[in-house]
Amino acid sequence: MRAAALCLVGLAQAAWALAPQEILVVANGNSPESIELAKFYAKQRGIDDSHLAVVKTTTAYSVTRDDYDAQIRRPLRQILQERNLTDAVRCLALMWGVPVAVDAPLAAPGNLAAIYSTELGKAHYRLAIDYKLLATIGRKFPPPRTEALSPVGDLFEQPPPTVAEPLRELPLLLADIDKVLAAKLEEYRQIADPNHRQIAARQLMAMQLDIHGLAGLKRLIQAAGLSDAPDPNDIRSYLQAAQTRAKSASTQSQPTTQSLTGMFDAIREAEGLAATAIVAKEYADRLKPVDASASVDSELALLWWDDYPLGNWLPNPMCWNIRLNDQAKTGKLPPVMMTARIDGPSPADARKIILDSIETEKSGLNGVFYIDAGGLERAKEYDASFRSLNQFIRKATSQRVVFDEAPGMFQPGSCPQAALYVGWYSLQQYIPAFAWVRGAVGWHVASFEAMHLRDPNSQEWCVKMIQNGVAATIGAIDEPRLSAFPVSQDFFALLLTGRYSLAECYWRTVPNVSWRMTLIGDPLYTPFKTNPQVAPEVLPASLLPKQTSSRPAEN
Repeated sequence: MRAAALCLVGLAQAAWALAPQEILVVANGNSPESIELAKFYAKQRGIDDSHLAVVKTTTAYSVTRDDYDAQIRRPLRQILQERNLTDAVRCLALMWGVPVAVDAPLAAPGNLAAIYSTELGKAHYRLAIDYKLLATIGRKFPPPRTEALSPVGDLFEQPPPTVAEPLRELPLLLADIDKVLAAKLEEYRQIADPNHRQIAARQLMAMQLDIHGLAGLKRLIQAAGLSDAPDPNDIRSYLQAAQTRAKSASTQSQPTTQSLTGMFDAIREAEGLAATAIVAKEYADRLKPVDASASVDSELALLWWDDYPLGNWLPNPMCWNIRLNDQAKTGKLPPVMMTARIDGPSPADARKIILDSIETEKSGLNGVFYIDAGGLERAKEYDASFRSLNQFIRKATSQRVVFDEAPGMFQPGSCPQAALYVGWYSLQQYIPAFAWVRGAVGWHVASFEAMHLRDPNSQEWCVKMIQNGVAATIGAIDEPRLSAFPVSQDFFALLLTGRYSLAECYWRTVPNVSWRMTLIGDPLYTPFKTNPQVAPEVLPASLLPKQTSSRPAEN
């Protein structure tokens, strides 16, 4: 890995404001709707056909890291180079159909990863079944169809129960199982009928063996004195053998399919399904470096970088308050590529973004700016940033503004003529407070609000805002941390000047690249072009883009 990649990504300041011929429109060749939308957008914005790029990749929401490199990143670089556009294009407009997220890279061979995933899935599902079976102990007394304690199903009524997907979260399921096991042991002690008592005892032992293995069965027998129980000394010898096999397999420096399968078999025998699921999840989690997932958009900001560290964000040198190191200041490192996506739950939603943006530019965006503070008690400093935004808007503009810092959200139907919005914190639960005007711009500060961007039934803010008429918004495809969002005063101050496009306002204020944020909207959208609200001279000089230009530096 190059030492330069460990430094801040360099930027030679580019010319502002963004022009149509500085856009490369990117469509997915495997999606006819994506290609149609790209052509429509290019025609509406007067973008030349040479600035349309088609890549062929998955039409799913996310793409693997390898496929991102092979099917999106490298083809786009090649297109720009072959068309002599490397010094002309400053922004990528990604169309509906281009994946939204890049999965974290796997750190183990695929066959081993499949073992972890399979073991986790099987154990999780069987635990969900056991939870349902537990409820019948002491209530129903079917004659057993086996002399042993396994398989569990032969000690309960047929047919076995089914469980609905998605399954309950594993930690919650395991906690509830242990609570029910303890309760059922007390119920067993109250059973008077000796035949029923014997059936219930065998069911309890079978469930304990299935869920907590030989170790759990040994504990239960010693604590409860169940009738017809196996000899604890016999259990001890089998348990020690299983534990030895599990330990031997888990300490191999280079695990194989065979050794991992043997390890999970031994864990299941010794400690049961609960331990199997926990260990499988731990192994699966190790496959992905911490924080290595990202949005396609944010990764493409580093299109011209051949190598840079994954596993966390990098500072965005285009952000006005990021201090560049000496190497970046010289302009000798590749630039950051601005990105935005025209996207949403459906191609129709994406098309509406284009039409609303162009139409709004003709008359200017008019309406009320709603600012909703009072989000989280543990991060009250974020409310301070909203207070600063409110004070700036009232002092520097004639924009109508409603500021609320009481706990809770704006209530349904309480925000008419909403043109601009920023607020927090209702996680993945949109509040229908707003009657959005055409061309509205805003975002909700919360995690995961673009995680299901293509799901029309999602209640996340990005989805519902777009469906209800917002033309531009910002969201996270995974946990981004609060510091990943643009400072709202900086973003809206630039936007309200009417001089800078949506993409420029975002990339001048978003603090990170190779991270989890996405800008949804027409990158050329300039909502206050005809009705500017902020004079540039009232802004900090360092916030304003510089009127200089340079082509991307060579590696």
